[in-house]
Amino acid sequence: MNAFIDIDMRALEKSQARAARIRRGGLRNALFHDVKDRAIDGQSNRFNVPFPYGNGFIMLKPNCFGELTKKKVGFRIDHIDNSELADTDGALSLMVDDERIQFRLELEKCERGYAIARMCEIDSRSAVSIGCDITEEYNERIAGHSVRVVTRARLKEISLCKEGAAGDDAFAVLVDTTATPKPVAGSRSATFNAAQALHKVTRKVRKLKAQIAATYDAPRPVRWSMPVDQLNRMQTEETERLIAYARKVHGISN
Repeated sequence: MNAFIDIDMRALEKSQARAARIRRGGLRNALFHDVKDRAIDGQSNRFNVPFPYGNGFIMLKPNCFGELTKKKVGFRIDHIDNSELADTDGALSLMVDDERIQFRLELEKCERGYAIARMCEIDSRSAVSIGCDITEEYNERIAGHSVRVVTRARLKEISLCKEGAAGDDAFAVLVDTTATPKPVAGSRSATFNAAQALHKVTRKVRKLKAQIAATYDAPRPVRWSMPVDQLNRMQTEETERLIAYARKVHGISN
């Protein structure tokens, strides 16, 4: 009999604790932890900087998305339509200038806030990508490459993802809002710059791990006409050369 009483008491205590968490942070967040004073800060893209897309390169011009304060933009996971967890009518804020789009996602106001926080924290999803409908563009030859230059598009959503096309220029970081000021258009805080630097390092480490896994987990030795690291180095150098040239042409500082 005592065993049954003990089980009932533990169940009651769990129910009471769960109810308290629901009152503090909502049903979704109560399933995990409290996300009070937590947010995701990040950058969704840089303007006037080419980046690999599909089989070529693409570049977004400043103001190509128009006046975003008058438009609804969603926040998703991996660009999946039914994964939209917030939008600019609620938890998502955008800070736009001629250099970039920065954002803040307030996790207390966001569905599944703790899950998003955990994705960033463990680097499961700490890159960012955008989803848009391109309506006006032209091709420009930059550093020997044909680049799609987007002059008008409709920004539909920002996604948290494993690896974004814009690479080092699109990232997200978990922050404490009591200690980290909200991103501001036209400037970047020291915390924000440090977050991007960390993003660059983790991307390189992730690629290195993938190369090692591909090399040692393969069922048989793979012969390459050129070493993988050399191929990657050539691709990186070519992309950096293209970006540097574009910045020079458009008068952009680092």
